[in-house]
Amino acid sequence: MSTHEPDRDHEPPAPATFLESFDNWAQLLRHADAGYTTGPETQPPSVTSQPAPAAAHPAWPDAPPYRPTIRKPMALLQVVDDGGDGGEVIRVRGDEIVIGRSEGDVVIPHDISMATRHARITRLPEGGWQLSDLESGSDRGTFVRAVTAKLKDGKVLQLGSTRFRFEVVDLTEARLVELAPGGVARHHECHGPAATIGRSGCGCTISIDDPFVSPLHAEVRAKASGWKIENRGLNGLWVKIEAPVKLLVPSQFQCGEQRFVFVPLG
Repeated sequence: MSTHEPDRDHEPPAPATFLESFDNWAQLLRHADAGYTTGPETQPPSVTSQPAPAAAHPAWPDAPPYRPTIRKPMALLQVVDDGGDGGEVIRVRGDEIVIGRSEGDVVIPHDISMATRHARITRLPEGGWQLSDLESGSDRGTFVRAVTAKLKDGKVLQLGSTRFRFEVVDLTEARLVELAPGGVARHHECHGPAATIGRSGCGCTISIDDPFVSPLHAEVRAKASGWKIENRGLNGLWVKIEAPVKLLVPSQFQCGEQRFVFVPLG
């Protein structure tokens, strides 16, 4: 009795599982996105019981990426690594997330300059998100990164690693007061109509002895409507919030010495 291997070339194809079919369908879509046509030489892998998508018409815009239409949108909170722009990413699916040194949803226990419960991000009923400072009565506070900001008397800001209180004398004279850990330090006079702020020895109107301050870090201007500061430095201009602020676009903020990026996905 002779035996032989079955003719595998004529075996019927095994039925595709859902995952196999889905993978093939994804490949088909990738081919379509890349501009492939469905000819005999460019035919992508076949898909069991799935029709091929219609060829895109150049005058018809494609559909936007899928987003939920019933459930509330999520957001991303990134805890930025020291000295970098990456870090741990936390997916925010609830209506609130609290940041603190020893309490909350995100805990940074080694940052002694952070409060027990330092800041809170909440979902707004009308959509979007809001950042609130839970330490509004202290010097620690919560800071947001800004391109420009209006400066009123008593405004607290950070350049490099140095924090200042802005004090207005009149429409042409003001001063920046360094806030040292042990109390008030140096005073820097701001003379209108403009004053530049930068690292010591770099020729700016106001020199700051701070390695994290750029050679030209910021510019303060006196205008008829009041004082204004604009960022020019790599490490940014950070302004202490005095009331809750809306986070409608990707935003950066700082609690203690920990920096965060918040990205709304709705």
